[in-house]
Amino acid sequence: MRMLSNRKSRKGFTLVEVMVAMIAGSILLFGMGSVLVMLYRGFAESHNFHEATMRVDLIRQLSFDARTGRAITYPTAWHPTGVTLASRGDYASGGNVGDRVQFVSLRYDPVSFTTTPFMITWQSRRPAAAPPTDPYNVERWIQETDANNVPIGTASRTFDQSLISSFEVIRTSTRSFNVNMLTQEGDETATVQLVVTCRNMN
Repeated sequence: MRMLSNRKSRKGFTLVEVMVAMIAGSILLFGMGSVLVMLYRGFAESHNFHEATMRVDLIRQLSFDARTGRAITYPTAWHPTGVTLASRGDYASGGNVGDRVQFVSLRYDPVSFTTTPFMITWQSRRPAAAPPTDPYNVERWIQETDANNVPIGTASRTFDQSLISSFEVIRTSTRSFNVNMLTQEGDETATVQLVVTCRNMN
């Protein structure tokens, strides 16, 4: 009599196969983690570059505006060392505080060969009730003026810069003022000291 053994084939993974799969998965996860870290660093560097570019644009625009300026209207007084309170650009308005500088410039029309006076205002602004660690927004406003340099029309904000922890204005002469600015970029603080001179004075 012959006995027939009907063994069923076993299906599954051997220990070696499981270990190989775990090693391959670990390598894959490590690679994906490395890619995510690289993407995060790239994003952070891109953000810092953007902030640095904005700061350069702010300085360039403020310097350009001053070169066309013909009369500083605020701060109204000045002192070579910025000792007197009137020489500082501190202001409080509409529940906001900060520093401000205003000067009149001229816009030339090559078609009619005429010039139109307009007021340029640079100011830092944050709510008066905000903690002192909150950043300022720095804004650039343009407003038309009449022949007596009195503002007319509606002002419009044309420039905005954030992440600035300090923006201080001190008038030092009849035609110049200083701007001291601190910007925060991650854990680093950048200091900018700008001497601005209006070159188109009356």
